[in-house]
Amino acid sequence: MSEEIKVHPIKSFKDYGLAKRNSEELTKKISSLQLDLELDDEETPKLESRIVEIEQKLEEQKNFINGFINAQANYDSKFLGSNLDYLLKMYGLRISDLEELLGVSAGYVSRTVNPDSKKRLSVDIVWKISAIFQVNVDDLLNIDFQIPTQSLCDVIAFFKKLKQETDEATIHWNNQGNKEEDHVGIFFRELEEGGLDGTKRYKYAPDGNANETKAVGLTDDIFSAETSIGQLYLLPLEDQFGEKGYELYRYTGREDYNQNYYDSNDPDLELICSTFDDKSNKLKGKCDELFKSVKLHESDFVISESAKSLIDRYLNPKKNNASDGFMNIPDGIDEELPFN
Repeated sequence: MSEEIKVHPIKSFKDYGLAKRNSEELTKKISSLQLDLELDDEETPKLESRIVEIEQKLEEQKNFINGFINAQANYDSKFLGSNLDYLLKMYGLRISDLEELLGVSAGYVSRTVNPDSKKRLSVDIVWKISAIFQVNVDDLLNIDFQIPTQSLCDVIAFFKKLKQETDEATIHWNNQGNKEEDHVGIFFRELEEGGLDGTKRYKYAPDGNANETKAVGLTDDIFSAETSIGQLYLLPLEDQFGEKGYELYRYTGREDYNQNYYDSNDPDLELICSTFDDKSNKLKGKCDELFKSVKLHESDFVISESAKSLIDRYLNPKKNNASDGFMNIPDGIDEELPFN
């Protein structure tokens, strides 16, 4: 049974990117089949039919792409220039560096994104810019990266509270070690190709899925903490550009989480947030502060909540009546009772 040939309709710039890649894949398939056609006379009718089928799908895909480009000729570019300036500063690049990466003539981008310019960058160039900086192209055009959204403000407040509770020892983080070296766990997938010396190799792939995140490598140990919303995991990571950041997960699965198991319909991890998605870099600063606090309190002496309660009752006998049968003396009663 031959593989189904898909065509991607386009409703957003994200779809445009998928459609472009699909178009490239279809072109490669045609070239491969044409090569097979030259080498195998017996399969000629079948191969020719397949080539015609894929060429029709490729033409359909190109029509979707051209239609989207024509419809976006007058897209709103009010945020593009400022967002581009912000991204260039963030990565320490000049606009001439970007133009070289895009393969366009010197000055093309700077002239076109100028507020006084009546021209717009082509849809293809906008898409390439989003790919270079690893940002959502719809965000690039519709969100001001320098103004934090309400969602970002909420996540920043969340990290502030986690740090406060860490400093106050309300929550304690446990060092889970470097799972990349110790075992696959729920964050790493064992690669089929081992090292030359026979050692196992792993890829950062939460719950077995390598496409869940933009991050590619662990830079320090993994920390976990039991909180009121469940067990959290804080991971220090870096992306394909060597940029360091963090991801925070909540564990939602089985107790035997060290097993090398993955079910895409029932994942064990929920990604709460990733600093790699925040191009304002405001979230990373808060994560840095939290991680430093976690490392600082890593060796703190910790006891269970029941032990804390028992010690508190012993040190403060007048505070409350014990729930486990120990009678503590209520406030207001003299230490010397009448019958002593």
